[in-house]
Amino acid sequence: MRKKLVIMLAGLLTVLSMGFGAAQFSDVPAGHWAQEAVEAITARGIIVGFPDGTFRGNENLTRYQAALIIYRLLQQLEAEKGKGPTTEAVTAMTEEEKAALQNAVQELAAELAALGVRVSALEDNAATKDDIAALQAQIDELKGAQAPTGEAMDQQALQDLADRVEAASVAADTALAQAQELGGRLDAVEGDVAALKSEVEANADSISSLNELAVLLNQDVLSLQDRVTAVEKALADLQGQPAIDLSQYATLEDVAALQEFASALRTDLVSLSEKVSALETAVSGLDKRVAALEGYKFTLTGNLTARYGYSYTTGANYDIERLYPNVWGDYTWDANDDGQTIDNPDFFSGGDTRARAILTFSVKRTPVGTGSGFNLDEARAQLRFTQDGAVRLEDNAIQVLLVNLAGNIDSQPFTLRYSRFNDFKFTDYFMSNADPNYTGGLGRGARVTFEANKFFLSPKLTVVMGSTANNSGTGFGSDPSAVNDYFGLRSVYNLLGLNVGLNYAEYNTRNTDGTGRAGFAVDWNGKALGFLNLKGEYVATKPTSLPNWDFSNDLIVDQAFYVQPSISLGPITIEANYRAIDPNFNASGYNANNAGLSIDFQTSRNDTRPYSNNERGYGAKLTLGLGFITVSGLYDHDADFYDSSSSVVNSLGGDITANLFAGFSAMGYFYNATDASGTLLPSSDRFDSKYGLKLSHDGKADNAFIKGLNLGVEYRQIETAAAGDYDRGDILVNADLDTKLGPIAIKPGFYFDAASGSASGSALKFGVQLTTDPLNLGFLKPNLTGAYVQRTSNIGSSRGETYYNFGLGLTDFLAAGAKLNVTYASYSGTGLSSASATAGVENHLFDYTTSYIYSDDTTGSTINFELRGLYVNYTYGGFGVFAHWGDLVNSTAGTQTPSYGFRISYSYSF
Repeated sequence: MRKKLVIMLAGLLTVLSMGFGAAQFSDVPAGHWAQEAVEAITARGIIVGFPDGTFRGNENLTRYQAALIIYRLLQQLEAEKGKGPTTEAVTAMTEEEKAALQNAVQELAAELAALGVRVSALEDNAATKDDIAALQAQIDELKGAQAPTGEAMDQQALQDLADRVEAASVAADTALAQAQELGGRLDAVEGDVAALKSEVEANADSISSLNELAVLLNQDVLSLQDRVTAVEKALADLQGQPAIDLSQYATLEDVAALQEFASALRTDLVSLSEKVSALETAVSGLDKRVAALEGYKFTLTGNLTARYGYSYTTGANYDIERLYPNVWGDYTWDANDDGQTIDNPDFFSGGDTRARAILTFSVKRTPVGTGSGFNLDEARAQLRFTQDGAVRLEDNAIQVLLVNLAGNIDSQPFTLRYSRFNDFKFTDYFMSNADPNYTGGLGRGARVTFEANKFFLSPKLTVVMGSTANNSGTGFGSDPSAVNDYFGLRSVYNLLGLNVGLNYAEYNTRNTDGTGRAGFAVDWNGKALGFLNLKGEYVATKPTSLPNWDFSNDLIVDQAFYVQPSISLGPITIEANYRAIDPNFNASGYNANNAGLSIDFQTSRNDTRPYSNNERGYGAKLTLGLGFITVSGLYDHDADFYDSSSSVVNSLGGDITANLFAGFSAMGYFYNATDASGTLLPSSDRFDSKYGLKLSHDGKADNAFIKGLNLGVEYRQIETAAAGDYDRGDILVNADLDTKLGPIAIKPGFYFDAASGSASGSALKFGVQLTTDPLNLGFLKPNLTGAYVQRTSNIGSSRGETYYNFGLGLTDFLAAGAKLNVTYASYSGTGLSSASATAGVENHLFDYTTSYIYSDDTTGSTINFELRGLYVNYTYGGFGVFAHWGDLVNSTAGTQTPSYGFRISYSYSF
């Protein structure tokens, strides 16, 4: 029937296509094999195309589009039948042919509608428990009905039964699809179980049970699939027959079999659902246990270094850091603790061989946060092996650098740390041990911190303890009887906006040699009551050999006190201070004479304390902000701890700063320091005695007139001889520029000082740095560097310095990532002290705010000298080769001191 219908439709479309004009679509090219048919049905209005002028012949035809085409075709037939003009093709058709064609079209429309209903049912159906229940109800209804036989069954009953059988088939298909989906989920679960089995060996029994359950589930699924397959086969046989044989499909036996199948299907699905739920629960539990294990992260990091080398000089040791940065700098130390590395003659004759390994082991886990009890989140240990002079392992060469634990107790964080350098700081004047480069500190020990936020006032606690004894167990003066231990406790509370610290510490309290000391401190810092800033501390300590705490006797109890209040009232800020620091709070590190128990700095540069020891005084400062203008004034009274009149220095000064435009600012100032009698002094601890005007341009400002240009012009009068007349005048001009011209980076600069009065003359310093980008020449990628700086001065005595260097660098030389550098440099001085030949004072090589390069020392006998050298290094990964050849020429004494050095090393980090 369907075949006949298609043939008749094709014939009708062919007949109807005759005699009509062609329509054009943009996506139907000329000569296309279907062009004629498309144009014909378009001309008849059966298909009109899409609004964008396309036909879209490769897209699928939807049921809605098919319905629309059939509707238009029926309309055409009605028109041809009597309401419109007829064509020859239609006239040629007999009435029987037209009636057959119309009946075929109507039958096709009915079949399409039925097919749409069935497809919609299939799309919307999902084999749930409700569907199974509905299916059961239908089967029960069929079972309870009386099955007619033979001719007694009318066509409507037969059709109803057929529909019910078809619905049952659809339900069975859906159940099969759902079972297959569950089987897929089961396969995925089995894969997860297999992965978990390799990771969680301790759960072997659980995994075995899961595997057995998986086997049972597979058997159930296979059984279910066999049943569904049988139903599919029966449905296939049903669809293949030309008519429904009701005697085969509508008997009571068939209904009973269908009912039995549905019941078994429902039971299997329920059982399968329960088993999958149990399996998912078990897997979820394993997931949590595996996640807990994954929370632990084990790491091992470290650095291995081995090197061989030497350095040699035939005369005095000297510092070659002034020529170029080099690997021998790891022997340098800051001789005067001013932050420079050019102040020590570090190049000397000696070996340069070393073996070193640093290993860090750590275990971390995801913090448990609100967990109760003791929870350890991190454990870390670091070991170091160092052997200088030879690549060999010596006894006692392995050192424990640190051991660190971190976690929480009832959600209160804690840390426990042991280190060869037990760094901590209680206050500015009490138990300060935070500089690892200072060998006079408290040394190795342990530090514990605990944030007791569940205790009263939520204190933050710190406990420190350790020993200053060396590896042989001895301490000061190698006295084996010295215990050299220390202990400290600090707790911090927040009270009315202030962080208040309570501190206690002691060291060597068990010793009988008089080196023991104990003390306490109270410190505060914060904003009290939300408006008054307060900072300060009080410290009191005494030797343990003295029995009584006599606070009125400074020979028994050493005390330090200072307070710094400040407040802001709109544009006005007021700052004040009072201080009284005993002389014994000095910068001598850990020893019995240090009232602070440990103060770990050596010179004023690293002295972070607000005031020096042996000081008593008070001061105030007022700052007024008026838009772009800031005005400030300061007064300070300073004396020694005993406030003796001969030590009094009074400082009074003020300045006005105006931030102008385009990075420019102007400043006027007046400062003077006087003694108790009012005599003008050259300087005080607060400032030098001077007055003047200064105009500046900041090249880093966002609105800078010229980016990268720093400029300063200043006129000043200063006091140098305590004569009370501001005896020296200076006009200072300095500038430096950081810019780039194409591939060349250029940094020129100069400094000029015209002095008059008690010290007349001029000083000039100028220079430039040049660096090129690497040039890609194929097998070579060279870049060039160069610098030249010269300075001269005749303010006082005549003296000068000159520095220059030039170098060649080759990137990716012989291997990708490798680099070869060759640098020649020279530094010379005239009219400088003999000490300037071997070491500098400060590094001001490319600093154009000062008049000298490395030294302006003219004390003692002066000489003319030149330090020069050639430096070559090649690096690739952690491998490096370094070499130096140079000499120091003293032209005044007529001597020449050659030097050379060599190092080959390899360093690997992991």
